[in-house]
Amino acid sequence: MTYTGSGTISQDTGLWTGSFSYQAPYMTTPMVLNMGAGPDTNGIAWIIEKLEGWDGPDVVGQVIQKAADHGAYPAAQFFGPRMMTLTLRASAPDQATRDLARSILGQVIPVNDLCAFNYNEPIPKVAYVRRSGKITEQYDNLCEVVFSILLVAPDPRKYSQTIYASGSASSSAASPITIPVTVPFTLNNGVVPGSIQFMDPGNFPSFPEMTIWGPLKGPAITLVQTGQTVTWWNQLVTLQTGDRMVIDFDAKQSFLNGVYVPADVSSSWFTINPGFNTVIVSSIAGAAGGQLVAAYQAAWI
Repeated sequence: MTYTGSGTISQDTGLWTGSFSYQAPYMTTPMVLNMGAGPDTNGIAWIIEKLEGWDGPDVVGQVIQKAADHGAYPAAQFFGPRMMTLTLRASAPDQATRDLARSILGQVIPVNDLCAFNYNEPIPKVAYVRRSGKITEQYDNLCEVVFSILLVAPDPRKYSQTIYASGSASSSAASPITIPVTVPFTLNNGVVPGSIQFMDPGNFPSFPEMTIWGPLKGPAITLVQTGQTVTWWNQLVTLQTGDRMVIDFDAKQSFLNGVYVPADVSSSWFTINPGFNTVIVSSIAGAAGGQLVAAYQAAWI
């Protein structure tokens, strides 16, 4: 990184690039702060000086000492939220623009909401973060300010910036089909009706969003590798031709044409796992049917 005197924009000569992206309810378009890409439209150069906590999150859990014996029992243990500290320099052409940089940063990283923190490693990844404490400022000169930003990612996963979508083929599906994700994505056709197969390049399980198109009576979605199945049999949920049911595996909720329909309490919700996955959509009678699309982001820990 190269720093120059007051009044001249500092430039990032390294490979640390990334961005914050946030869209509040009152914004018509997302607000984006690009780092390491040279001066923005306001003439401000944002330079990543240091990032701590990107390597890995802490774990939450403990072992329980055995009574009258050596060692302990391994109680359940999980990853906690990812805590990070970002040191970010804003280099501006004058003092007024420097103060504008302070305002921009204060708006793009929310306090009670999540923004996307994109970090451009060789495999670019994104974490969903918010502030974890105050943003401190240091001044080397009148035109530059160095921020120390405490961030927390409640979900410790680092996700792919690409959204993947894998879809099944079925003669009973409505046409044309609109995949409920935004580009870029990679689409792979399944090998049999009602079935999709795909390879997850990450190293940690990720929650998908799946969509079923009718006609289908009493749908069920099964992850073949584990046998876990989510069903809608108790209320005999029925999709007519053209109906669409969207299933959020993270929130464990499903909506048929925008109306909430609960899955059976006996359902076993699953994740998309690293490596090879096969998912099948079927009816209460066990036959494959309808059409299924799974949208997901690969995840790393």
